[in-house]
Amino acid sequence: MSMRVGTSKSLYKYLLRECQKLPKDAQEFYKHSIKQSFKQHVTETDPTRVKQIIERALEDAKWVMKKNIFASLNHTMTSSNQTNMIGHNTLATVEQFWKAMEIWNSNPHLVNRRLCGAIHLYVGKISSSQIDNKILASKLRDVNLMSDTSVNDDHIRQTLQEAGIKTEKIVDTSEIGVYIYIKKLLPRNSDKFQPSHELAVLDKHKNEATFIALQQACEEPNLSPHFPYSFCYEEEKRNITLKIENDIKSASVNWLKEQLFQKIIKWADTADTGEKENTGLVSASLNLVPIDKYCQMYQHLKKKYGAEMVKIWPENTDPLKFVYEDVAIATYLLLLWEQNRLQKGISNTYQTFVDLGCGNGLLVHILNSEGHQGIGLDVRKRRIWDLYPSTTKLQVQPIVPSAESLFPEVDWIIGNHSDELTPWIPIIAARSSYKCKFFLLPCCCYELSGEKYQRTDSSRSQYMDYMDYIYNLCNTCGFKTEIDRLRIPSTKRICFVGGERNYPVEEATKIDIIIKEFINSKTDQKTEEMDERHLSGVENNIKSDWLQHYKIRENEEKVRNCTRLDRGLIEELMILIAKHLLSKWQPKSIDSLDGTERMWNAGGIMSLEELASIIPKQKRMELKNECGGLQTLLKNNSQVFFVNQGHVQLKMPSVQAVPQKKKIVSKNKSRMERYGNVTRKQKPCWFHVNHPDGCPLRDEDCSYKHQGPKFTFS
Repeated sequence: MSMRVGTSKSLYKYLLRECQKLPKDAQEFYKHSIKQSFKQHVTETDPTRVKQIIERALEDAKWVMKKNIFASLNHTMTSSNQTNMIGHNTLATVEQFWKAMEIWNSNPHLVNRRLCGAIHLYVGKISSSQIDNKILASKLRDVNLMSDTSVNDDHIRQTLQEAGIKTEKIVDTSEIGVYIYIKKLLPRNSDKFQPSHELAVLDKHKNEATFIALQQACEEPNLSPHFPYSFCYEEEKRNITLKIENDIKSASVNWLKEQLFQKIIKWADTADTGEKENTGLVSASLNLVPIDKYCQMYQHLKKKYGAEMVKIWPENTDPLKFVYEDVAIATYLLLLWEQNRLQKGISNTYQTFVDLGCGNGLLVHILNSEGHQGIGLDVRKRRIWDLYPSTTKLQVQPIVPSAESLFPEVDWIIGNHSDELTPWIPIIAARSSYKCKFFLLPCCCYELSGEKYQRTDSSRSQYMDYMDYIYNLCNTCGFKTEIDRLRIPSTKRICFVGGERNYPVEEATKIDIIIKEFINSKTDQKTEEMDERHLSGVENNIKSDWLQHYKIRENEEKVRNCTRLDRGLIEELMILIAKHLLSKWQPKSIDSLDGTERMWNAGGIMSLEELASIIPKQKRMELKNECGGLQTLLKNNSQVFFVNQGHVQLKMPSVQAVPQKKKIVSKNKSRMERYGNVTRKQKPCWFHVNHPDGCPLRDEDCSYKHQGPKFTFS
């Protein structure tokens, strides 16, 4: 493999070329993976980090080309026992094989998209390895596992004894032995699937893991294959085998071979590397709430709030992402708070909260509607706020770290994608009262001063480095901080839960001094001395702001997408750029009005850097104040310019199919008449007015109006 790769772009092109060497059925899969990775890392500027990304990508590519999983699978049929079997040679050790099995056994939802998770009802160790898996599964099917109230460890142990199997309940499964797992599989969509159960037998003597569904085969649809299947590791041959009992032809068999088996192989081959990658703050998801209750409540809230909210969503953001993300966060908080009440023996009082930087306010709306008293604060109002009922408490209020931003009467402080306020959430909670807790879901990385966070460890991503920073900050504030990973449609899913304090209430003043010193150390400025205060009660006597010159967000979000620029400036820049593109003669043959052919100059292709250099300095400074600058301006005028991978060219007009008029029941006939090509004809054609050769289309074919003077620049 060629190693002459020095930039993210050259790496991207190289990997796409390597994909061409793979079988056709594998090419699209890996191309998609490469494109997603490129989008994630293309903005990386740190040379050390870029080098690490390139080295790792080349190692992965080498592994794919060497293993060539899709091409090297050896499909065989053993006719003697009618077992459908496929095998694959591997470099993985037996320890790596069992790590892969542990991942699949504990987290089947990573591959099986019908599942949202699995619960281990019973884990036991069998003294003898001589067991009949089919008899064991048959006995367990007779147990009413669906009734959670009647099924417990003793009940399952008794059933196993009746089958002639003695077990002992165990937690540590690292030793050699035979272990059985009885699992409850939880569906992602409860409308289509019901929970089911599965038996897993992990025989570390034979290096074989068998999975058997405990629901009847006739029960459809199934959450998992209704027939037994096994993964076996042959240490001498270094081979992993998938065995499917009976010669069954179904979609489940194809899924086992083409999806699950591929994952098992990759998990096994990269088990050690994967473990090093995942060592960090948190690896699994939903560790702090019961997953079965989470699945049920999420589906309930999704129906109750999600579908209707998507229909009426007035914001410019994607409702399919933001609505269901807030539904998932609300589900998590409601279960977290429910557990908190059960631990304290509270049944008739719900937790109160304040959501700092509440944004669209949907999270506040759901929590209010589910019985929790609280309010959402944000620096500016959103359009959707007017659609909520009066029971949803939202308020426009800028939050400045100070004595005025304390909430001694509130149980929980919420920071959900709170941006500049993110590092202040634990501090505000710590100083509000001794009983105050917090939930924090960081997204954008900000310092206490409101400036962008600069990572301290270049070997890690900025996000993970920032997560360490926030975790240390939470501990500094005196919280017993728990970390979890949410299941939301976002790459930023790590959350922090600050519950109980790690110090007695008598030491509140001491901790507050530590917090003050931390603020000073991170901001290079002295905060004014604060009076002694009592965190055990309601009174908080902190004077003055905690930070001088703190940057708060404007109450009106500035539109910086080039749409608010002076129209004269936009037209002037468009003509200037078009003139330079047309200076590179690229003739195209088109039909003239009299039926003869004529030449039309399509212009050349120039980079954004070249075009930016020809713009006068003052006008270039105006563009720099806009997000995306020149590129955004040109993309806003996509009817004239085509921008691709940092290069610009004129977009040659083409004949557009006129959409048919829609049948709309309306009293306003003039509005109905506007459907079709009428509305677009109201705008003048830029090429007709400004291009030296005019518009290449006839008047009736062009989507824009051909009127006015022609050719305004020389």
